[in-house]
Formats: sequence, structure tokens, C-alpha cells
Amino acid sequence: MWMRIGIGMILLTLLMVFTACSKSVPSVPKDLEEQIAVGENIFYSKDCGKCHQAGGYPKPDEAGPKLSSVFFAHDSMHVKYHLYHIGRTDMPVIPLTSQEISAVTQFIASLHAKAFTPANLDKVDARCPVCGALLEKEVAIKSSLQVAVGGKFYYFECPECKEIFLQDTKGYTRSGYVRDGK
Repeated sequence: MWMRIGIGMILLTLLMVFTACSKSVPSVPKDLEEQIAVGENIFYSKDCGKCHQAGGYPKPDEAGPKLSSVFFAHDSMHVKYHLYHIGRTDMPVIPLTSQEISAVTQFIASLHAKAFTPANLDKVDARCPVCGALLEKEVAIKSSLQVAVGGKFYYFECPECKEIFLQDTKGYTRSGYVRDGK
């Protein structure tokens, strides 16, 4: 009987150690992932890529801004307003429904995270609370891209996200990575 209890305790201890050591990276809500995918489909089907590059730097002949900028990840309201009032801009008028505008806005907001997520995901153990990029805590620490707030550490993939976080720590510390779909 004592042997069964001993083996049970060993198994319970191993389970607790394994659970404590496993990676806990906040996930992107499934409905947000789906909306981003719909937005990406709209972006390419409406030929937005003729003037805008979805990632990286604009082509020399592009009229549009770099969409992977942290500005668009942080201020999706700007993108949404721009798309609602497209007739007042230099962009060609592309008819979009409210749902399509929301989806395209989420796709554009996701581009910064995609641009900064490491190619090798084996060591990923955190997510930027500002843009949602997957990252390695060790790399963030070495790059001074770590902040402690209220006894909890937050990690960033770029200095711009860290700066934005520090301007409104309460807005980002509630649950880690959250994008409210503005």
C-alpha cells in the first residue's frame, strides 16, 4: 500500500513539474484569427497589394505606407476610419461592408506581429502584449525589451512596442495580449 502511495506521489510530482515547466504563451482568440484570415483574403482579392505591401518596406513605386508599422498594430481605429472615409483620400474607392472593413483592419493590425515573429518557433515562450508577436524571453531580456509591472514581467519584440506599453501600462496589463477589435 505504501508503495502505491509512493508511486502516486512521484507521478503527481512529475506532473506538477512538467506543467510548471511547459510554455504558457497567451493565444490569439479563434474568432480574431478567423477575422484576420478573412481580412487577408479581402486585402488580396481587392488588389490592395498594388499600392500597399502587406509586410516589410514599401516598394519604391508604392503610394501607400508600410503596413507592418507598429502604428497600424497599435492604432487600428486610424485604419478603420481611413477605410470608412476612403473617398476623402488618395486611395481608389473600393466598396467594403462594415464587416469587411473590420476584417481588413484586423489583418493590417496583425502585420507588425508577423514581421517580428521569429522564423524558428521552437524557443518561443512569450507574446508581445502590444502587437501579439511571438518571441523568446531570453532575446527580449538581452535586448532590454522587458518591463516589470505589478510584479509581472512583460516582454517585447521591438523598442516601439515597449514604448507604447509604457505609455499605458494599465491598458496592456489586464490579460497580456488583447486586441479589442477597434
